[in-house]
Amino acid sequence: MTDAQRPTRGLSLGRAFGGRIVVQPSTLVMLAILAFVFATNGGGALDRRSFTVGLVLAVLLFASVLVHEIAHAAAARAFHRQVHEVVLTLWGGHTTFDARGMTPTVSGVTALAGPLANVVLAGIGALVLATGALDFTFVEMLEGDLTASGIVRYLVYVNLALAAFNALPGIPMDGGRVLEAIVWGVTGDRYRGVRVAAWAGRVIAIGVVLVALALPLTQGRTPELFDIMWAALVFVILWPAASSALRAAQALGRREGVSAGTVMVPAIAVRFDTTVEAARAQAQQGGAREVVVVSADGAPAGHFPVTLTDSVPPEQRGTASLQSVTMPLPRGAAVPSDLTGEDLQLALREWWGRTDVWTVAVSGRVVGVVRLEDVMKALQ
Repeated sequence: MTDAQRPTRGLSLGRAFGGRIVVQPSTLVMLAILAFVFATNGGGALDRRSFTVGLVLAVLLFASVLVHEIAHAAAARAFHRQVHEVVLTLWGGHTTFDARGMTPTVSGVTALAGPLANVVLAGIGALVLATGALDFTFVEMLEGDLTASGIVRYLVYVNLALAAFNALPGIPMDGGRVLEAIVWGVTGDRYRGVRVAAWAGRVIAIGVVLVALALPLTQGRTPELFDIMWAALVFVILWPAASSALRAAQALGRREGVSAGTVMVPAIAVRFDTTVEAARAQAQQGGAREVVVVSADGAPAGHFPVTLTDSVPPEQRGTASLQSVTMPLPRGAAVPSDLTGEDLQLALREWWGRTDVWTVAVSGRVVGVVRLEDVMKALQ
């Protein structure tokens, strides 16, 4: 659940809470695979009747996934977030929405909405089954193999399974996002939350393999190829996703530690009519490496590194004006000292092509300059 970057290609099924509902072509491939698996479950013969039953069950599974994703969209919209897309994919689905200015509450509640929707569906199905009003054949052409009560019972199991799996407390599951939000809310560090949830996702990936191998042994049998294959499939989905989130959190966490104040070069402000010699003296006294030249109205108008004044002959520094060493600075090219990470990069991006230096002021007093090359090195 992140910001959408570009429209997803696929079959559009309409809109939900302002976002497009998209079915990717790979979803159709998975439908066919699941239909085959359901049709031949238990070693049964594959024919048109069994494949039709399998296809119905596969469609109902993806319908449950769609409800799960629409619940994410509904929660995001409830927090006044623009929903971009609800997408069904080969392995399930995802929902994209405006994630700018996220908070632990928005992130956690939006993630939790999906599993809760599946629990609600399972609960409704269980109540319907309890009434005993569905004892009739749902599709006559299937010769009684697919009854209404059987479908509802299947939906109950499927939605409970979806809820349980997605509630696992590790990335990329929704439970991982909830864990991330909890750690984020307690520590105030979003990326620490991501790191904790990503490591939990790795543990779960390993746990799936161990369970797949141990469960048959507890039943007195040797793990079969199918046991190993489904465990391996889940592992190759979970482990790379968790690892990717971990790497991203580590990189972005470092970036969040980069602020204008940490990368700035110490500077001192001097009036435009100051001589080179006086500017050098003030810079040396204040321990500054850069000089910011201010205009008559007090606004920064130019800058130069103190070392540049070495090019002015010593005998001329007492009379030479700052024009001989000053480089122009666009009016307004300034950033707050506490601006960090992505916000810092976005603020500087607005000036790219016009300047590669920005002033930093504290309480109205210039204390440094930020140079583009220093910021780029720090953000790498």
